[in-house]
This record gives sequence, C-alpha cells and structure tokens, in this order.
Amino acid sequence: MAKIITENFKVETTNELFNSFVNTNATVGSNFATSLATYNTTGSLSLSSTQQTTIKGFVDTQLASLKPESDYYIMGSSIDKANNISNTQHEKRDFQRRVIFGNKITDDDVRYMFKSTTWTSGTIYDDFDDTQDVSLLNMFVTITNSEGNHYIFKCLENNNGGPSTVAPSINVGVAGSVDPNTYESVSSSDSYVWKYMFSVTNSDAQIYSTSDSLPLPYPAYGDSLVKSAAKESISQVLITNTPNSLFSKCVFGPGLVTDTDPTGTLTSSTVTLDAVTGDTLTDPIAKNIRIKISPKSGAFLDTASNAYTNLYLWRNDGEVYDIITSTVSSATGDIIDVTINTTHTKTSFTDGARTYMLVPKIEVSRSVSTGTPCIAYGVIDRFGTLVKVSFIDKGSKYKFATAELKLPPGVSAAAGFSSLTPTVLRAVVSPTGGHGSNPVNEMSMSRLAVITNFSGEDLPIPDSNFYTKVALLKNPIFVDGTKPTQFDNRAVITVAGDKTSLAIVGHYVTQEVSLSGGNGTESETVVSRIHSAVYDGSSNTKIYLVDVSGNFQNIYQTGNVFVRANPTSVTASSPISINNASNDVVYGNYSPYTGEILHFVDFDPIQRRQDRKEKIKFIFDF
Repeated sequence: MAKIITENFKVETTNELFNSFVNTNATVGSNFATSLATYNTTGSLSLSSTQQTTIKGFVDTQLASLKPESDYYIMGSSIDKANNISNTQHEKRDFQRRVIFGNKITDDDVRYMFKSTTWTSGTIYDDFDDTQDVSLLNMFVTITNSEGNHYIFKCLENNNGGPSTVAPSINVGVAGSVDPNTYESVSSSDSYVWKYMFSVTNSDAQIYSTSDSLPLPYPAYGDSLVKSAAKESISQVLITNTPNSLFSKCVFGPGLVTDTDPTGTLTSSTVTLDAVTGDTLTDPIAKNIRIKISPKSGAFLDTASNAYTNLYLWRNDGEVYDIITSTVSSATGDIIDVTINTTHTKTSFTDGARTYMLVPKIEVSRSVSTGTPCIAYGVIDRFGTLVKVSFIDKGSKYKFATAELKLPPGVSAAAGFSSLTPTVLRAVVSPTGGHGSNPVNEMSMSRLAVITNFSGEDLPIPDSNFYTKVALLKNPIFVDGTKPTQFDNRAVITVAGDKTSLAIVGHYVTQEVSLSGGNGTESETVVSRIHSAVYDGSSNTKIYLVDVSGNFQNIYQTGNVFVRANPTSVTASSPISINNASNDVVYGNYSPYTGEILHFVDFDPIQRRQDRKEKIKFIFDF
C-alpha cells in the first residue's frame, strides 16, 4: 500500500501553526462583555457592574480551559559562543538559563510564504488541471513592476502546451490585461489564460522575502476583491480526442488560407423577422436571421434541411444563440437562413459592427440545479478541426462536470466520425471556492516566515554587549504572570556611587551566602556575569548581570559583593556594597527553563548597539 503525505496535510500543518499565533480569547471575552452590557440596558436584566464582571470571568475561564491559546517569543541568549549548538536537552536548557532579552510574536509577525517564479518569455507553463498534483506544476508566475511591487498570476490555459510569449498584466489597455470582472488575463498572441491572484508590496517583500519566496499579503491572505469574485466554475474543457476536419462544412470566409488562419467571420449579415401577427421587435419569439456567407476556397455548404441545427450562432459581443432551424438557399448556395429565439431587436443584429460565426455547441453538465450553467462553444481551425473550447460563461457552483460536443445532423451522419473516432472532452473544474479564493491551499503554501526586530531604540532591548543564540519559544512563563511585548531578562544591582571602574564587563559578581537554616558554616556562592554597568551621573550605578548561577537556595543578599575575572579567581576587586537587597536587586522576569523551544540557532557574536537593528527571520518549511 502506497503512503502519500498529501500537500493538503502539509498545508494544514502550516495552518495549525499559523493559527496558533492568533490569540482571540481576549476579543471574544470583550465582545461578550459589550453584548452583555447592551442587553443589560435594553433587556430585562438589572445586573450590577460587579455582577457583569463576574459573569465575564466565567466566560474567560471557560475560554482558557476549553480553548487555550499559545504565546510565542523570539529570545536572544548567551553573550559568547562557547560551542556549536546541537539539538540536545543540555543545549536547550543552557539557552533557557542564559536568556538575555526577547520579543513577543503575534500573527502580525508571521507570513505564509510561497515560491516565486519570475515570468520568462518562451517558457511552457503548466495550466491548472484538477487531475494533477498542483504542488508539482509550474503554473504560478510573478510579474514585478518598476516600483518593486509583485503581481502573482496562475496559468489556467496554456494553448495546448505552447510557449508563453506575452506577460500577463493587470493594467487595463495593455496587451494581456486583466478583465476587471473575472480577473482573468487572456492573451490573443499566445492564447494563454492567466488568473490574477494578488499582489505583494515592495515593502512587504523587503521584510519577508527569501531568495526564492515571497509573503502572502496579510491580513487579507490574498486579494479581497479577487476572493469575493471567485466562483466554483469550469476552469477549462480539454480536447482529449477529435477527428480532423470534423466541421469542414462550417468553415466560412472571408479570410486568408494560411496555417494560422482562424475560423472566418460571417459577413454581409441581413436580418428579417417572422411574419407573425402582433410580432414586436422585443418579444422572446422565434425570429428568422438571414446571414449571407462566403464559403472559403475549397469549403462547401451542407444543403440538407436543418443541417446547421445543434450549433450556436456566435456574435462578436459575446452572445450565442441556439439554432432552431436552418436552410441553405439561393441559387449559388451561399445563404443560410437560421431561426433562433431571442429578445434582441432587429437593430441589434443589423448593426454594422456585428460579425457572426457558426460554432460547435459544447454541452457541460451541472453539479447542482442552483448553480449558473456553463455555456461553452468550440473553436475550429481553417480545416474545420476542433482545436479549442471557449466560454460565454464558465458557470458557478461546480464540483464535477462532464462535457459533450453536440453534433449537427450533417456532421453526425458523416461516415466514421460518430462511431470510429468520437470527440472526447474533459471538463476541468476549478478548486473548491474558485480560482483565487484560497491562495494558501491553491499555492500549497507549507512555508511560514516568523520575523522580529531587536532594536537598541526599544528600551527593554539591551543596547550593549553581544548575543550569540536566538530561539522561538512557545508558552514561556514569566514570574509576574504577565505576557510582556518585550522584556529585558538581565538581573540588575543598584549600588551607590560610580562603580563602573570596578564593574568590568565580562567579569563576575560573586557573593558567599550562608545557606538558609544552616549552622552558620555552610554557604554557597552566587555568581553572575557583568553584561554592562551604567552610572547615572549623580548617585548610583546599575550593574546589569547575565548567566546567574549557583545552588539557588539563596540569592544576592544585603552586604558586600566582589568582582572577579572568573568565578574561581582568588583575586577580587574592592567590595561593592548592596545596601538593601530587597530593593536594590531586581531579577529577570522570564522564569528559567520554561517554554518549549521550537527552533534555535547560533552564530558568531552580534553586538547590540543603540543605533542598530537586527532582523531575526525563521523560515519553517513543512
């Protein structure tokens, strides 16, 4: 039995991680409190503000219990690079023990990422096919404008595997520009059909992009207009098999006879109406449409009665009409009289700008009765061979569909065509929700970028010394019970006077402390490393400490501490006095060894400065 980890599983795993960055319980609780207060005023309640707060507390408790939320932080640790980091319990705990500072991460700091491929002329791009693993198809391209903004397109049709020579564009009036109703870009030169998905601003790209990927726009997760206009429609109808010259009796002129000559347009159109009593030009009744045509050189008409029924009469404004009856008349056999049902006026048909074609009718089944039906027709080449399926309307609410070519009597009676080499069509249905409705799934986005900035201008972030490791932690615990946006985890001792000459950065502050409950002879050494020392210019020096260590049965006490080059050095500085340990010693808020390390890296020491900002970026690819 083959085991396949589908791209959907990878995407869903990515979704789960992304959604865990989104905390909504506070919003739910606040909205409940607002609704309760409104109902209390307009309804029959008479709750006091205290009672309302208590009830909200019940809701908050249930939210926390039944739908617990996660908190993420990117933290910096270690002022020196003692060894290469490894995925061991020891390394993880060492990181947590030596945490210096950190930033909280929210969904605003996280982006879905997708592979970016620049459109290149001459490339054969894959078109969307619901029978293919779309994660393996090369069907998305990026167009970048002069301002550095990126526009993402999805290939819907590739002209039967031909090269793309015209870049899609969102600019109306430019070749291959996007239709503002369908957001599709149709190129008349290479016959490619592209779907505009969304754009990525230059500013977002500069922050989140990698060498081969760009971020999905946030918080729209795409383009809101494209998403709202998306429909579950027929994406295209593929011609699996069809006989050559099947519609040779439907090849009309004028037009040059060349290999690239498409079906010619009907010309010299004239219109007459049925002589029906009480007929008006706008009634939805049968109307005779007489169209004079010129068969192409070597082509001929079928003079049998109703030979051209079961076709569409196509008009160049995008209308098609079922042909009810047809008759070939005139001595030269160059006029076809057809009957159609239409509410359009005679003037609309005699308008000199109108041109017509007789085109094959493609019947596409519907998935549900409430959906809009797909209306499709065939395009034939100069020999009468079906080469493409085009659309008047791609329909809506499609989950599954079949497509069938309807044959006029003259064609279906032709020997061999109907039985030996039938035309086989395959309907390709758009993704669930329609093209552009869910870029995360459509583009198989199983990559996340998590970013934060450490800036010396932010007060909680140290503006001196170094750090050599960063990690993403989930659900760390803080001593005061808060979830700070930023935090400085250094311990700080405030001592009287200017002690900067004694508190040498990189040296250690040590203190022998008697063990609690001991007999006076037992003690432990509390040790911390000096990160920086700052004199306020008038009375006190703040000595910032990292790497606090010891047996932790005690902490710094009121009394003298000494500075040593290393914890075991016998040589110490003059004593520095802690006047009141309960007030003058403050420890970091992060509770050591808490939080799950999801990812961590090390690097050569990076110096922190007030005028420096470091961008930390983690890329998770599932």
